[in-house]
Amino acid sequence: MRKVRALDANVILRFLTNDVPEQANRCAELLKRIEAGTEEVWLPDLVLADIIWTLEKFYKQPKRQIRELLIPILNLRSLRFSSKKTAQKALQLYVEKNLDWTDAVIAAQMLVRKQSEIYSYDRDFDKLEGVTRLEP
Repeated sequence: MRKVRALDANVILRFLTNDVPEQANRCAELLKRIEAGTEEVWLPDLVLADIIWTLEKFYKQPKRQIRELLIPILNLRSLRFSSKKTAQKALQLYVEKNLDWTDAVIAAQMLVRKQSEIYSYDRDFDKLEGVTRLEP
C-alpha cells in the first residue's frame, strides 16, 4: 500500500504565487508527481479554506481568478480530499453568487446532500436557488 501524505496550504501557495522561486520549483515538481500518480496526497478541507483566504485577503486575488487557479490543482490525478464534487460546487457558488468561502462550502454540502433548508440569520443564503433560509 502506497503512503498518502497530507498537503499543507503553503505548498500550493508557493506554487501559485512563485514568491519564493526555489520553493515554487520544488512544489511544481511535487504537483507533477501527484498528477503522474507517483505521489498521492490528501488535501484537508481546512487547508483549502486557508489557501482561498490567503489568496483573497493577502494576495488580493479576485474570486474568479482564485477559482481558475485552483481548478487544475483540485483535478490532479492523485490529489484526495473529502469531496471533489462539493469543492467544485463551492467554488462555483463562491464566484457566481459572491459568497464567502464558508457559506459557499455549507451551501455546496447542502446541495450535494439534497438538503434544502438551513437555520441562519445570514441573508446570503437567500441568493441561492434550492436553499431556503429559516430563522429560529
